[in-house]
Amino acid sequence: MLIQGPGMMENRRILLINPDWTGIKNQKQRQFKRLWPPLSLALAGAMMERDGLEVRILDNQVEGLSPREVGRIAGRYNAVFITSTPYDRWQCPSLDISFFFDALRHIDKDKLFILGSHVTERPAAILKESGARAAILSEPEQTMLEMALCPTPEKFTDIPGLAWLEQDELRHSPSRGYMKNLDALPYPAFHLLPMKAYHYFPVMGKPFGILEASRGCPGKCNFCYMGMYGRQVRRKKVERFLDEVQWAVRTHGMKNIYFMDLEFAINKKFVLAFCQGLLDRGIFINWCCQTRVTDMDEDLAAIMAKSGCSLIHFGVEAGADRILKQTGKGILVEDCHKALRLCRKHRIRTALFMNFGFPGELPYEMEETIKLSLSLNPTYAAFHLIVPFPGTGLAEQCGLNIGDFPAHQYPHYNYFDHELILLKKVLHRAYFRFYLRPGPLFRVGMDAIKSIGSILH
Repeated sequence: MLIQGPGMMENRRILLINPDWTGIKNQKQRQFKRLWPPLSLALAGAMMERDGLEVRILDNQVEGLSPREVGRIAGRYNAVFITSTPYDRWQCPSLDISFFFDALRHIDKDKLFILGSHVTERPAAILKESGARAAILSEPEQTMLEMALCPTPEKFTDIPGLAWLEQDELRHSPSRGYMKNLDALPYPAFHLLPMKAYHYFPVMGKPFGILEASRGCPGKCNFCYMGMYGRQVRRKKVERFLDEVQWAVRTHGMKNIYFMDLEFAINKKFVLAFCQGLLDRGIFINWCCQTRVTDMDEDLAAIMAKSGCSLIHFGVEAGADRILKQTGKGILVEDCHKALRLCRKHRIRTALFMNFGFPGELPYEMEETIKLSLSLNPTYAAFHLIVPFPGTGLAEQCGLNIGDFPAHQYPHYNYFDHELILLKKVLHRAYFRFYLRPGPLFRVGMDAIKSIGSILH
């Protein structure tokens, strides 16, 4: 049973913390640090405010406060929730979360609660290292709300979706299923965030924000971590989501929005209706999404472009069909060509995610990935080393034992099959060959100029 801590009977003033993602400096490969609003904390904050709680969201990626100052602020609150995952969504977790442990160093552990993908996957190790009172597992918002409203500490163990330590032994409350009705979510509490600070430079300008129409992804990719939101797709109704977008534009002045669904265009009927709804309501925004190359067709590309879609992110992953097949992605190289042709036709910019270091991947297949990026010629390409994230099929295939790693660390690449020095050579070669061409240099430069202009404005 959880012991009673000071102030926990009232539990009326709640602090939600998004830590400063400084741990990226400790990683053996680059992960992009994007200054985006923490959507999940904003949703949890809105739910808590709706039930009469006083809430503050401290986004330390913007504030940049020292751990000691964070601790002083936390001392004014009855309960403190901190995430290990600053970047929404959670399918590609940070590889080193030293920043997370630094951020909570001076917070009273009796009122500290933790959440995020790392916490969900490794609750025992992270609870022990952090000293936190309890861990929130999987989809966090409803559990956070019930904990914040809980009248007595003795009732915490009845709240589904929790884990805690008793004499160094991990204990669980009943598991919590995924939220079925996303329409019941309030609009995010963006008023609790420094919205003017967020941007997606140089890809999109300001004012910038993120929203979600759905959760979950039915894909069978073996390298994405899906422990937070699961594979079953749950979607808001079209009119409900249009209302939310319209609210974000009118209330917060958003002009640039990234829809953070893991596969935005999987439901063609929804996307067609949504895009037409934007046009019918006169909602003029510059928007971006990510989806699978096999989702795209002529009708979708045309209306997405007409309604303001200026950029689509695609996970192309590899340039050899043999490698694509083993990932479970369910796409072929030819599918990538078809999707990119459609986007070029309708003047939608594209950004591709591509990886090196899959199990059994040969040097010539890595070269095929570089060649594919050049032949597809997207607006942007991001190259990474594939990571066997704990809790994924890829980690199981590689034989990863996460117990070999300290609580703050994940593997940084697939060291089972490849040497880091060779992978980094391939990675650097990919970036040089893709971006040191006249076309990409010009495009990226022009995007940077436009984004700087929007930021200064």
